[in-house]
Parts: sequence; C-alpha cells; structure tokens
Amino acid sequence: MNTAQALALQTAGNEIAGHSITHPDLAYADTGEVTRQVCDDRTNLTNMGLRVTNFAYPYASSTPAIETIVQQCGYNSARGLGDIASQIPASAGMPLAETIPPADPYLTKAPDQIDSTWTLQNMKDLTLKAEPAGGWMQYTFHHINVANNPLNVSTANFNALIDFLVAEQAAGRIVVKTVDQVIGGTVKSNPAGPPPPAPITSGNLIRNPGFETAGPVVGGAPSCWVPGSYGNNTYTYSTVTAAHTGTAAEQLVMTTYADGDAKVLPPLDTGQCTPSVTPGKRYTMSAWYNSTANTQFEVYYRLGQGNWQYWTSSPLYLPSAAYTQVTFTTPPVPPGATAMTMGLTLISTGTLVTDDYSLTETVLTPGAFQPLTPARLLDTRSSSGPVAPGGTVSFQVAGVDGIPASVSAVTFNLTVANPTSFGFVTAYASGTARPNASNLNYATGQIVPNSVTVPVGADGKVTLYNQSSGTAQLIADVSGYYVAGAAVAPGAFQPIAPTRFLDTRNSTAVPPDGTVSFQVGGASGIPATVSAVTFNLTVANPTSFGFVSAYASGTALPNASNLNYATGQIVPNSVTVPVGSDGKVTLYNRSSGTAQLIADVSGYYLAGTATLPGTFQAIAPTRFLDTRNTTAVPANGTISFQIAGLSGVPASAVATIFNLTVANPTSFGFVTAYPSRAVLPNASNLNYSTGQIVPNSVIIPVGADGMVKLFNASSGTAQLIADVSGYFL
Repeated sequence: MNTAQALALQTAGNEIAGHSITHPDLAYADTGEVTRQVCDDRTNLTNMGLRVTNFAYPYASSTPAIETIVQQCGYNSARGLGDIASQIPASAGMPLAETIPPADPYLTKAPDQIDSTWTLQNMKDLTLKAEPAGGWMQYTFHHINVANNPLNVSTANFNALIDFLVAEQAAGRIVVKTVDQVIGGTVKSNPAGPPPPAPITSGNLIRNPGFETAGPVVGGAPSCWVPGSYGNNTYTYSTVTAAHTGTAAEQLVMTTYADGDAKVLPPLDTGQCTPSVTPGKRYTMSAWYNSTANTQFEVYYRLGQGNWQYWTSSPLYLPSAAYTQVTFTTPPVPPGATAMTMGLTLISTGTLVTDDYSLTETVLTPGAFQPLTPARLLDTRSSSGPVAPGGTVSFQVAGVDGIPASVSAVTFNLTVANPTSFGFVTAYASGTARPNASNLNYATGQIVPNSVTVPVGADGKVTLYNQSSGTAQLIADVSGYYVAGAAVAPGAFQPIAPTRFLDTRNSTAVPPDGTVSFQVGGASGIPATVSAVTFNLTVANPTSFGFVSAYASGTALPNASNLNYATGQIVPNSVTVPVGSDGKVTLYNRSSGTAQLIADVSGYYLAGTATLPGTFQAIAPTRFLDTRNTTAVPANGTISFQIAGLSGVPASAVATIFNLTVANPTSFGFVTAYPSRAVLPNASNLNYSTGQIVPNSVIIPVGADGMVKLFNASSGTAQLIADVSGYFL
C-alpha cells in the first residue's frame, strides 16, 4: 500500500494507527530504541498527512515503561492482544469485552489475533457473546486471502463477518467505530526520538558477538540479539553454556518444518544494535557453529531509518558435530543501505548452536574488482559540450559516487553521440602520455558504445581524446573499479597503459575462416604466465560481413563471438579472454572475406585460481543467453538470465564479464544491463539502429539471485545474445 492509498482510506472514514518503524519486540530494546520506534513512527506517518492518535504494540509486547513512552510520544491509546475471551482455551474466564472507557487506555484489551484456524462462527461469537453486557470489541486481522499463511483469513469469511456486523448495527445491537472515535482526545504533538548510539566503525561491528551480555528479558535472547523466523515451522531458542569461547552460546531447535527458516540475529532496528554499513563496500561475516542440519547465513539490509529488506544468503554449510568456523563475504552493499544484520539459520528440522559472530569491512587485495551499479560520471551533452576536433575531456573517477580516493583502474561504458565527422576516441590515465591505441571508432552522426578498462591518473581522472576533424559528445557510465596497488593475488588485475600488441595492417589480413594469434605472456612487461587479458579489439577494412571470436590459444573454438562487422566497417569492442598455456590469444575471423585486426591491451589478470573477494576467474567464452532460440525481447521490455551457479560460475560470484550482442532489432534503441532486483540505472551498454548487429562487452554486478537483467529501450523488439568469459568473486 502506498501513501496515496493510505490517505484515501483515511478520507473514506478509516483510521491509520502507529505500529513502530520496523515491527520489533519492544521488550528487547533499550529506552532510546523504543522511543525512536514509537515516536519517529508517528512522526513519519504524520508527515505523510495522516491523523495518528493510536498505537498497536508489535507482537502485543509491552511493559509499563513502554506504555509510558507511547503516552509521551503523543498517542491517546495503545492496544494489546489476548485479554478477551474467545474460542482459544487459554482465554477461558477472561472478560467478554473491554470496558468503555478502558481501565488502561495504553493497554486496551482485545481478543487474540484471528488466524486460519478460526471459523466464521468463532469470529461472530466475539460480538454475539459481548452484546448482552456491552463493551468494546477490537478485531485483529493480519492477512486476508494469503494462501498457506497461518495468519490468513479467507476473503469469503472476512466479507461474511463484515456483512454480519452491518446487520447487527442495522438491528441496533452494535455500533461500529474507529479506535479514535471510541477513545477520543485531541491530536497531540510529535516529539522526536533520540539519535541512535554511535556505530562501531572499525574491527568487529557486531555488538555482543559472543552472547555474553544478557538481554533485558529474563530467559530471552542476549543483548542486541533477537529471534526471527518466517514461513511454516516451529522452533525454540535458548542460551546454552556449551560455548565456543566464554560461557554463552545460542541454540536453535527446529521441531517441525514446512518452509521458511528460523534464526537469532541482531535486531532489525533503527540503530541500537545493528551494524552501520557503507554502500558499495563489501563485508565479511563469520561465526562458529555446530549443527545436526544444514545452515547458512541470511543477510538483510536497511534503507534509511527503518526499511529493512532481505538481501542475500551464503552457500549451505554442512552439519558438524564439533564447532566449525564459516566465513562469507557479501556483494557490494546496495545504494542507499545504511545498516546490515545477519545470522546463521535453520532451514529444516534439527539443532543449531552458534557463537562468536564477527562482521568486518572487507579489505580487498590490490587489483581486486569492486563492481558498481552503473552510474553516469560524464555526459558532455549536459556539461562541457562536445569535445573539439583533436580535443580532450577528463572526468573524475576517484572519490566520486563511493569510489575510493585512490584506485588503479576503472571500467566504464563509453558512448560517442552526434559526431560531426568520422574519427576515434582514445581513453587513458589523466596526466600520462596519450597512447597509440583506440577504444572506439565512429562515422559521422553515428552513436557507438564500447566498454573501456583503463588506468586512472594520479589526480583520480580519466582523459578521453577525440581524434577527428569534427566534434563529438562523449558519455561514460562507470560499472566498477580496481583496488590500487601492485597486484599479487591470483585473479587480481594489473592495468597497463593501453599498448598495441597486434595490428595485421602491418603484416597480412586475416583470411576467411582464418585465425591469427598474438603473444601476451612475457611481452611488454606482462608476466610469462597470466590467466586472462583485457584488450580493445578492432576490425578494419573487412571485404565481407562476419564476426570475430577471441579465445585462449590451444583451446577449442567456442560458440561465442566478440564483435560483428559489415563490409568495409570499422568496429571496436573490449575483450576479456583467457590466455593459452603458450601465453597467446587467438582471434578467429568467421567471414567469406578478409579482415584486418588490431588489439590494444590495457591490463591482465594474474595466473592461479581466484579465491579472494574481487578477484577474477576466466572461463572459456560460453553462451549463456540467446533469445533467437526463444522469443525476442519486446519493446521497452526486459529479460533476465542466470549466471551464478551455471556452467562453472559459482553461486558466490558477485560480478561477471560477458559480450552482449543485439541482433535483428525492428527499430532503433539501446540496451542497459544491470543486476537483477536493482533499479534500472540511467546508463546504457550498447546503442543500435534498425536491423543492425551490435556487440559490446559488459562488466556488471550480478543480482542477489545470481541473475543479470537486460532492458531493451526501443519501440521495437530485439534479439539479445550474451557470451560470458569470466566472473569476479
């Protein structure tokens, strides 16, 4: 329900009441957190234009101290649950209705919440049994027509109850009112809650990581920890002395299980306990556990003050009779996130004991890649204007949009628009000599994109040079950066100033269905053994149409392509590809004509198996998506495809490199690639005209579900192909 719908409900005569910011069990929170939850919730609702005078305790959990805070926050009443007689055996002997006025307006009595076990007659009986003596009856519903939910009430039963109440009111036996109409009172002021305590900013960010400090509720969860669950299951939790260190550990016992999970974790609060986090950074969590069943970390993040969302889960960890430590590193924290919480879970019947949690900011090794949701850092159309003939434009990378002040290299999608003549663009580190290399070639009036990975200058900038007799508009959409420092870990990236390693124009054009290989390992300062290389590949002077595939020398030709071209066309594309055991890369020209090929290398990945966060593992180029085998992507439509967990890519992959190709578009448009479940960014990866075949390399984070989404911004359909060449951990 959005704000407009809530306001419409209020206008129709209904009342909107407070219920806290994040729905915590307030008995487990300190005074400051309770005050924020109660007061700031009322302030937020009031700022939406709602008239808020009454409160409902989450989980019906209250104490005299919490009742006082509710009163101080300006509420006129607050409701509990379970104090009125119903068909539930434990309520036998309780009053049949609340009195008017109630004895305690800040803990008004109500029957238990209605759930899927209640019959229509059970619901009617609440009113029928209260009518003889009179009083006040408050019905509590949680879900209407939500199948398989234990708190569900069917639409038919709910509507029948409403019809019953209408008939009882028409007969003069009851009056239906809002809580505000029953309690009355003026709308009071909205005091603000206190600011949350200062977060822990270094070392272990978890408060009470070993459960040694008891919580405020005797026999309840330790300080700064709460139980949590969802789905259909039954569990208990307790503090036990069989600790990994110290004297306390937390035990979960799942006795029945249909779906969902159970866990003990730092509360989803406004800042009392949960660790603060920074968007774009990664965090490493660990815990010690023993268990009779599989377990895994479940992770949530908070947007703003109290909007908590499920984020991701770790791989499954096997049962263990002895204490075992497990570690999981998150993907980059999503934009707007302010806090994180996590815990090991039970997802089946069994027993789980956990202790000694840790959450620390991940320190990435030099040369590690940090993916970003694409962000536009340059658009000369709205800033400096077109780049002059033979001119340059520089844009700031370091220190912008969460990028550190010092980075070794950056990856971005470069697009030229509205060029007044033909030409090419070269990207290089600001403050360095312009290299003999190019990143994209264009014709007059053409819109051309290409992925670029390039070193960043000492001033944190990248420079773009426009080699043309005309002007050109340039756009840069950044999708990640590499950590500064000399790369030493397997899979780490070492940038180099763009250097020309191959130019067949100085020798012989590649024949039809022919290949050419060029040396990478041991050349121009590159180590003799590397796992993969990044270079800009350009085709020139082709005598027919065709495509080029790049792959490791000595391996089988893959079913994949890196660039497509038409007769006489000059086409560039960025390529990241494994290097053969002989240190070479092979280029295959699939065409009935010859083609000249140029390769400008901008960096390489160190040899060895990648294990550290942010390091890269190359795979043989593999086709993960080809809509020509299914259905074209519709106009302004999207398609998602799975990457993590398929074809050798592990479920823990956080980003990927793939070659994206558009084919057979029925109109002009562009494609944007972005992580599944993320908001569509203001960025693009390739632009195309009607009927054109256009490729471009994409480096992009994968979503929490391991998928990437492609958006076709066009009034026509388009076929999309994705050939994956590697992944980042």
